[in-house]
Amino acid sequence: MTHSPKNIGKGPIFVTGADGDKGMAIVQQLIHLPTQHRHLPAYPVSAGLADSSTPRAKSLETMGAQVVAFDIFNEPHKAVEALRGVAKLCLLIDPLNDRMTRNNVLQFGKTFIDAAKEANVDHVLFLTPFSPKDPFPIASRPSDTTDTSSFHHHYLCIESYLQQQLDSDRVTILRYPGILHQHLMVLRHYVAEHNAFPLLDLDTTVESCNLADIARATGYIAHSPTVRHAGDVYKITGPQLLTLHEVSQRMFSGLQRDHAVNKMDLSTLRQILYDSVRNDDHVGFLLEMWGLQQKKNRHSEITRDLELLTGKSGILLNEFFDDDQVRASFKKPALA
Repeated sequence: MTHSPKNIGKGPIFVTGADGDKGMAIVQQLIHLPTQHRHLPAYPVSAGLADSSTPRAKSLETMGAQVVAFDIFNEPHKAVEALRGVAKLCLLIDPLNDRMTRNNVLQFGKTFIDAAKEANVDHVLFLTPFSPKDPFPIASRPSDTTDTSSFHHHYLCIESYLQQQLDSDRVTILRYPGILHQHLMVLRHYVAEHNAFPLLDLDTTVESCNLADIARATGYIAHSPTVRHAGDVYKITGPQLLTLHEVSQRMFSGLQRDHAVNKMDLSTLRQILYDSVRNDDHVGFLLEMWGLQQKKNRHSEITRDLELLTGKSGILLNEFFDDDQVRASFKKPALA
């Protein structure tokens, strides 16, 4: 069977880290896109994860994904087996997954890149919240010039390794910097308790976007011929640049509450986040991704890449809070 040039690189799709919030949203988008656009073939979508017995794994199966479970750290050969015959690899690394730590993120990325190379995957789409242009995070030790334990450093190493191992005509980079609207949910307990937004003394301008927009952009790239996006680097942002104070205003407007902030330093905010997620690495990743740990402010910008890829602009922050379930999660539980 021969493929026309316009269809080269189209075929089965594999998503790593598929049981995290981002992974599930991407898998769902990959499966649903052909139902919304009838000209797209419904290629098989495989969801890579560690445990096939979890509720999330069952949800992925219900969506129509083929769940492929293996331990990437102890069974790296299974990654090669899983990627045989795959046309597109969505290389998603989610440090908010309980199995991921700052000590194994790099190994995870490199192992899947090696497997993609050995299995002759046509096209690798690497999703990353970081850019080489970002300021480096503040080092853990004052004597260090660069924090090599940071997530920022590990992601840049993975991106560099990918570009070393595969030709540029097989690679696309998709950046999603700043605050994901969904990540603001980690503040729900604090907001419910104090009816105020925990605001840093230094009011920083941040980029932001919505998880659904990242999934939509990924879906459009993965369902396209490789040549259309090969060698390209995209950056997904929402349609607004906001200061953290403006984020808090829009959040409280969406929650239909009077706006209030509690000013604090970074160490206090870090403790608030830890009280919510109970994981130091998760806290570190969120602060790095939000651009609150850099030596200097990150250059913030609005891009049109999402519109270029999908024909639609991004979801606004206040639109995220229009959801009744989102608003309800920021309320104190009713006393029995």
